[in-house]
Amino acid sequence: MARTLRSEIDLPTLRISVDLATSEAVFAAVRGRRRPTEVARCPLADLGLPASAVEHVRDADLTVPVAVVTRLATAAEGLGTSPLPPHNALWLEFPVPRGLVHVLPWERLLAGLSRPLFRLPFHPVRPQKPGVQLDVAICSSSPFPAVRFDPAEVVAQLAHQYVDTPGRHVTVHLFTDADRYAATCDAVRPMLGRGDVVVHVPADRDAAARRTVARPADPHAIANPWLTWMLDAVEGGRLDVVHFVAHGHLSDGRGALVLAGSPTTDEGPATFVEAVEVIELLTRVGAVGLALSDPPGSDSAAGLRDLADYVAQSRPGVTAVHDVAADPGGVQLGRSLRTALTPSGPLAAPFPAMSAWVHPLFVEVTPDPEPAGEPLTTDLRTLTDGLMLRKDGRSAFLHEATRKAAVEVDGDSWVASASRSIEQLQMSWLPYTADLPVDQAAVDALNSVSALLERHVHLAYPEEAAAPPPAEPAPPEGGAP
Repeated sequence: MARTLRSEIDLPTLRISVDLATSEAVFAAVRGRRRPTEVARCPLADLGLPASAVEHVRDADLTVPVAVVTRLATAAEGLGTSPLPPHNALWLEFPVPRGLVHVLPWERLLAGLSRPLFRLPFHPVRPQKPGVQLDVAICSSSPFPAVRFDPAEVVAQLAHQYVDTPGRHVTVHLFTDADRYAATCDAVRPMLGRGDVVVHVPADRDAAARRTVARPADPHAIANPWLTWMLDAVEGGRLDVVHFVAHGHLSDGRGALVLAGSPTTDEGPATFVEAVEVIELLTRVGAVGLALSDPPGSDSAAGLRDLADYVAQSRPGVTAVHDVAADPGGVQLGRSLRTALTPSGPLAAPFPAMSAWVHPLFVEVTPDPEPAGEPLTTDLRTLTDGLMLRKDGRSAFLHEATRKAAVEVDGDSWVASASRSIEQLQMSWLPYTADLPVDQAAVDALNSVSALLERHVHLAYPEEAAAPPPAEPAPPEGGAP
């Protein structure tokens, strides 16, 4: 699916896959629709990857041979610059078969290329950006005493980066271990005048358990007490970004978050939160972004990168993994936030502490006065018309009042949640490439759902609605069925 964006936007791209016959990583360079050119290959063991997916992956072992980096640097130079800002960016694509190569911190390992690296998403739908009001939840937990870090200090630094987002009124909700509640309140006190920062009192463990048991047969139930606490605390409100500061875990090739057994105590076994539960949380609160920060002293960021990759495969949005030890003040995180959420200046250097899966049309960077990028060889109509997208890549199935209410109306998350669900259905039901025919039944179904949502938005927020709701489903702007 990443190939569609790379082909239609003519992006300079490095493809990293696995040759199953030889157990080698294969590196290829490609631009747009051209044929990929193999640049280098090396045994997976030379990257620090174990022979089996069930073995532990240690971040400290992950590396890239110098000879491979040298060849990639030469190949990247030959790819030229990107037609979209940031013009010096390179895009990463991980086609199947890929084994575990996607869990490597390529942004750090290839920092010598001196170009920002972004990971291509798995779908062409560009999610809608948040409006002026930005609502964020940061959840921090440290269940391992041997590698315990100071959540209060880390959370305060991350909250500072969100609060300082230009052009946004930011509300940050903080969730930490019970024994760090008072320290967290003290740590964020200096920034209270620049934004709304709320440190939530840890939820009662028994109350969270009763909430889960009440609907044991629900396939979409959220059982983890940390996630139920977050849902209860925001009381149905929208969250644009959900950010976890937690250890990762990688087992049988599947990543997970590791949190304390309960927000109220360090006792008992740690809990593992897998991607399915995280995706359900993001959908319920209408989030466009997921960020995962690997805390200092951890050696399990590979699990976080696999979890982020799975989420990026499953829903439109921005997904990122942040290395706190490599970016202790959160400077690179803040620069990444401003790149994704508000127009920012040119990117002069890579972000080795950040791994980000982001739609090329979502990145907002002010072009250089004299654009250095290669000319855009397509006007994107093949991409947008064939896949039912608007000119900026957003879903054409979301009508005006719905789009406005999803990001501009303060209150319940149901509009944003429904909008994210439609985006997710579009990427699931419609072809991922403009070369394949559109399923008319899927188009009709999405039209009906979006029209129904638009009418309910007009009823709920009549003052926010700009036009009468559609009476009948109609082909959306951006392409005829």
